[in-house]
Amino acid sequence: MTESRRRDILSATVTAIAERGLCETRIADVASIVGVSPALVLYYFPTKAALLAESLIFLDRLFYESVAGKLDQAGTAEDKLVVLIEESCPRPAVAGELPDSWVLWPATWEMSRLDPSLAAARARLDEAWRSQIVSIVEYGIASGEFAEVDAKDFSLQLAAMLDGLAIEAMLGDPTVDADRMSELARSFARRMLKNSP
Repeated sequence: MTESRRRDILSATVTAIAERGLCETRIADVASIVGVSPALVLYYFPTKAALLAESLIFLDRLFYESVAGKLDQAGTAEDKLVVLIEESCPRPAVAGELPDSWVLWPATWEMSRLDPSLAAARARLDEAWRSQIVSIVEYGIASGEFAEVDAKDFSLQLAAMLDGLAIEAMLGDPTVDADRMSELARSFARRMLKNSP
């Protein structure tokens, strides 16, 4: 399969799941969006879990590619952490663009309980996400900007907080939208990382 065709299938999967939800999305729906046969999709992605895992990895890579430049331009560790928090908040999809990976995460959590390969992919993505946070925190500690904290523990706490708040935001909770999520996460990070006696 060409990289272009693979990207088309994964993009179609994300679009279909965003529109219909995982349970209502069939392989035939994805194939129809791309204009190929369901057999071709199944040849490369033998199960819905495999298609979900690859779609999540695909969106995750796009996320880091889009954030990399912003992180490079952010001068301080705090600025870098703010970028990461802001970019991780679920936002409505822009016409013509793919939805963010939050549309896939709830389904991934549910299916990964029963699918070992999806569980392994989920664990790798979560570890990569927490490692990004750890790198920023360790940079801030080394520069004297952040207090001496356990960066791994902090990354686990922040990641869990963002996951929980993102669910509320995606469900349209009237008290938690993307802006409120960002505000709460930034406030938590400041309290935990504040460098004062």
